This record gives sequence, C-alpha cells and structure tokens, in this order.
Amino acid sequence: MIRPVPAPYRVAATVVALLGLSAAAPFLYRTGPVGYAALLVPLGLLLALAWTVRLGQWMLAAGAPPWPARLTLHLAQSPQAGQRGRVVRAADAIGRDADFDITPAGYAVWAVLRRGSAPQLHQRVVWERWLRESTGEQRVLVHRRAGVSVLAVEGRGRIWPSSFTLRRRPWGVVLTPLGGTSAANDLSWWRLLTVIVMVVALLAGPALGRGDHLDAVWATGYVVVLAFAVGQWFGVMPPGRQSRERPAPAGSAKAPGPRGKPHRGGRFTGTSKTRKR
Repeated sequence: MIRPVPAPYRVAATVVALLGLSAAAPFLYRTGPVGYAALLVPLGLLLALAWTVRLGQWMLAAGAPPWPARLTLHLAQSPQAGQRGRVVRAADAIGRDADFDITPAGYAVWAVLRRGSAPQLHQRVVWERWLRESTGEQRVLVHRRAGVSVLAVEGRGRIWPSSFTLRRRPWGVVLTPLGGTSAANDLSWWRLLTVIVMVVALLAGPALGRGDHLDAVWATGYVVVLAFAVGQWFGVMPPGRQSRERPAPAGSAKAPGPRGKPHRGGRFTGTSKTRKR
C-alpha cells in the first residue's frame, strides 16, 4: 500500500507545479496560436497565491498553544428541495416524475469542534485518507491562530484547514455526520474522470488537431494539477466507500458519537446522556 503524503507536502507540490506550468506557458505560445488553455493560467496563479497564504497560516497555527476539544467530521450536503425555494422545488418535482436521483449530494468535509459551553466552531478541512475511519465524536488538540485551526488527532496525525474557522455554521449546506446513514458522497471515479476528460478535450483538443503535441500535453497537465488543487481547497472527499459508525466497546472512554441527524449549528449544552443497557 502506498504511504499517504501529508497535506502540507501535497499542497506545496501543487503550488510548485502550478507555478512551473504557468511559467512555461509563454514559451509554448511563442510559435503557435494561443489556445483556450491559456485561460487557465490566471486561475492557476490566483489559486497558487491563495494556497501560499494558507500554508503560511498553517505554519503559524501549528505553533500555537493547544487546547482540548471534541471533533465530529461532517459531510456538507445540499439541502432538501423543500428547504430551497420555489424553483428548486419545481425542479425536484420534475426530477421525481422523470426518475432522476434527487438525493442531496455531499463532497466537502467539515470539522465541527465543541468545547464545553463555548460556541461551536466550524471549519472545512483538507482530505486525508484516514478520515474515512474517523466517524463519531473524538477528542483532539486544537492549535488556533491566524484565523485557522490545526487539529491534532492522537495516533493519527493532523487535520489541516482549507477555510477560516467559523463561529457559525456554513451557509447553504446541511452538515451530516460522516459515516451516518444519510451522509452520501455522490462522487464516483467514473464521474470525476468524465468531467476531467471533457475539460481536457475542450482545451487540449484544438492543439492536438493542429499537431502541437507539446501544447496538448501542457494543457492536459495543467487541467489535472488545477483540478487537484481545487479539490484540496474545497476539502473534497474522494470517491470511495464510507465507514459506518461502529458501537464503542464496553469500558471504552471514547465519547458517544452524534446521532445521524443533520447538524444545524447552535450552542453546545453538554454531553448527551447515555442509557444503560
């Protein structure tokens, strides 16, 4: 099995790749027409700059004094059609009649932090492979500084932020506990590959048609690197089977996980009471 690469190394490599490919663009277009792929360069440079600033925030936050908290990972899903206005409700009714899949889809992973009676903190995080097993509530050490929080999970590693730490729940989405029965990741490898192939065909196809193979290779590489950078920025959960919550063994000190109910924000009022079996 390939050893997973921590997020800071992945992000740094992505920034270097974007800068290198962007710097190569003027040399490719000296002898040929400028293709549609050149439109990606400003976006790539902007994303590289944003990730560079975020890496600086990571370094500052990682050195901050830690404080304990309880963490629950959530999947951000689109709300039900009945909660989104007339146009979406009408589209939902048409989808039901046409047998379309109208189940809310979720891609981004959010961390919800609880600490006593303090307000809950919400933060989108960069995906790590071992997060699939991090269902339920668990204790973490929070290093917070420069507007972001780095979460240290004992025995696992660190969870790195891809957004600012918020004292409110994110707008426009419903947060469902990761591993819950209603949390569905609608992203598949085939769907992801189809989107990338379509974008590559649109941007690299003209260069390939006029025989400019070097330009086509550059455009393909830029699309793949940019897609990877965007996926990390938005905390996208890659395709794969999700873990379900497992009951804690007898005598375990692990705090009970939340019920499979969408998280709506608010204040934490204490731990839930458990029933004796």
